[in-house]
Amino acid sequence: MLLTQNLFSSRVTAMNKRRFHWRWLAAPCTFLLAGCLGGTPRPAPPEAQLRAETALKRGIRAEQRGDTLEAESLLIQSVTTSASIEDFPAQATALINLARLYRLRHDLQRAETSIDQALTAAADPALSAEAFYEKALIELAKNDPTTALEWAQRAIATAKGDTLGSRLNLAGRIQLVLGKWDEAETLAQKALDENRSASQPEEEANSLRILGIVARNKKMHLLGGQFFQEALQIDTRIGKSGKIAVDLGELAATAREAGNPREAATWLERAYQVNLASGHLRQAEENQETLADIYTKVGDENKATIARATARKLESQISAQNPGSSSATTSPSSKP
Repeated sequence: MLLTQNLFSSRVTAMNKRRFHWRWLAAPCTFLLAGCLGGTPRPAPPEAQLRAETALKRGIRAEQRGDTLEAESLLIQSVTTSASIEDFPAQATALINLARLYRLRHDLQRAETSIDQALTAAADPALSAEAFYEKALIELAKNDPTTALEWAQRAIATAKGDTLGSRLNLAGRIQLVLGKWDEAETLAQKALDENRSASQPEEEANSLRILGIVARNKKMHLLGGQFFQEALQIDTRIGKSGKIAVDLGELAATAREAGNPREAATWLERAYQVNLASGHLRQAEENQETLADIYTKVGDENKATIARATARKLESQISAQNPGSSSATTSPSSKP
């Protein structure tokens, strides 16, 4: 909640929920119907299957409340239990979620191992498509955009229902990393149309953000600002604090490149407040570092000094909370 945002993609979570609802609700309904008609009750799912599903559900909930260690333990339990009864769809689903958890914890070696196992286990086309998508994200995190694009294209080719827009967005993001602005723009425009048609506001905002980055890189600062403003309105409406901060950061970067440092500082101050309030201390620290640089360049050394002091204070808080950890931030310009 990509991100940072939710660790698990809404697609996998929704897929998991549908799967659970089918297994938990379909059997009782069938039993009642069969009972009325004098038929034979449907057998209950095997105990191991229920344990695997329960562990998967609990793992997702643990991640959503921020307990990543508990989430990891439960997802591994789900993988192991489903493997013991050769329930390959359940195994693949848990492995995709586990890979996503590792990726967002920047443990890319384990993420890659998990997703490769998921690709082997995922015979179902929908699961394969989700695995392709996650594989692309992992390759992108490994700084291999060329390989990431190959997997993203496979995800696009196998996308079903309302998932196409997110797959197109990912390919557009990769083209941004490759510096191919026209290709990124084409993909993002297609994604925007898909996401609007499918009523996917978060992905719609992602599309707009890519278009804004393209416009900025083409020196079309006014147009870029309009795209970011529209993305900001959507993210504010749906309450995505992490994305709100990213939008504000992109507006700051655009204003700065357009030669409006004071306006950039105003956007960054807002981004800082959102990041601080939502507990994104690393991003808040980066906001203050950038503010210090801006204030120095415009000759406001008093504000620059305050910003640097705030950044140092935040760095101390981060170090105290996560001794020995590296930054978990992603540049707003590289991750719509």
